[in-house]
Formats: sequence, structure tokens, C-alpha cells
Amino acid sequence: MKRLLTLAAGALLTLPAFAQSAIDYCAKARDPARCEARQAALKNCGEKRGAEKRACLEASIPPVDCNKAQNPQSCEAAQKAKEVCKGKTGKELKKCLRDEQPRKKKKKAKRTQSAT
Repeated sequence: MKRLLTLAAGALLTLPAFAQSAIDYCAKARDPARCEARQAALKNCGEKRGAEKRACLEASIPPVDCNKAQNPQSCEAAQKAKEVCKGKTGKELKKCLRDEQPRKKKKKAKRTQSAT
């Protein structure tokens, strides 16, 4: 009985540590406000499943701030593609996103020619 009480007390004392780690995680994120909104949305939509959960998350999480992205042009193109493909799922969604996003130009490999 003492072990059970000790384990329960230990578990209750560690709960604030888990909450603190999520806050620390978001403080280090590129966009802390979006990270915190995502954490809250995951908590609020946690009981839902499938399409209902996906719709809840999409409604709760704000869009990415492309100004903070490593490549703002690519980020904006991805956001436009997501908007065009909204409502599609599965393979249809993947195909739509592939078709809507601009193709990345492949870099040509430099060939070195040896003088003979």
C-alpha cells in the first residue's frame, strides 16, 4: 500500500515537469506562438479521431508565418497549394499538392574534364 501511494505521489509531482517541458519546447521554436497554439489544439482535439480530428486541428492551428521560414517563397507556395487542395484527402491530396507546388530546379552536376 505504501508503494502505491509513493508511486502515485511521484506521478503527481512529475506532471508539472511535463507541462514545463512543452513550454520550454515552444520557447525554442522558430514561431513560439504557433507552437503554443498547436500544443493547445492537440490537447483540445485529442479525444477526436480521423477526419473529425483533422478538421478540429485545421480549425485550431493558425497558418505558418512564412516571414519566419528559411525559404519564404517556398513557404508561400506551399500555403497556396494547401489552400487549393483543401478538402481533399489521401492519394488525391498528395497528387494535388505535387501538381500545385512549383518544381524545384535540379542542379546540374559539374563535370570535371581532365586535360590529356
